[in-house]
Amino acid sequence: MTAPILLTGFAPFGTPADGEPDHPWTADPTALLMERLAGEPGVVTATLPPLYGACGEAFAELLAVHQPLAALSFAYLESSDSVQLERLAWNRDESPLADDAGTVRENVVILPDGPTAYGCTLPVPWVMRELAMAGLPVSFGDFSGGFLGNHLFYLARHIIESAGLDVPYGFFHMPPSTERAKALRGRGGLALERQELAVRTLVGMLRTALDGVA
Repeated sequence: MTAPILLTGFAPFGTPADGEPDHPWTADPTALLMERLAGEPGVVTATLPPLYGACGEAFAELLAVHQPLAALSFAYLESSDSVQLERLAWNRDESPLADDAGTVRENVVILPDGPTAYGCTLPVPWVMRELAMAGLPVSFGDFSGGFLGNHLFYLARHIIESAGLDVPYGFFHMPPSTERAKALRGRGGLALERQELAVRTLVGMLRTALDGVA
């Protein structure tokens, strides 16, 4: 059987644990995107816990279990209106925001013996072109923030590199839905249907590039 492409989003903050009463979730389109892609042929989807450390551990387990051809991770960026391909992950947590356990990591090295940064291993110009040709707003960045997204990006690349795996990896920040963006700032955002198109475009692009590899 052909190896899958691994897709990960983040579970929303405030997701109740088993046995806990329901309480409001913070909107996170990446969890909804994983629901929409779940069960699609040739992909495996997962939502990672919005926790320092645990998100990397969950990614490592998914990598070991599914042995994917490639992996794409998605996180939420409230200030964005585009699909943003991040080119670099930095070896530092530097956000005043707390994870879902209330942990704040400001100016903390992720891995003391790790490299300063890891890069995206997707062909960036090709990715940008394919998304733009699909009619999607797309941008790129060299600073993927100091919060959970950068933390996961760095750990995912470190896990892949340390294991000597040939697994192309890309990390993307996704904007709020149009409804949430309108509520937050009266404009902007990107409809969930178009965000889904972006993910499907990326999967199709990778499938074409990796056809016959496994």
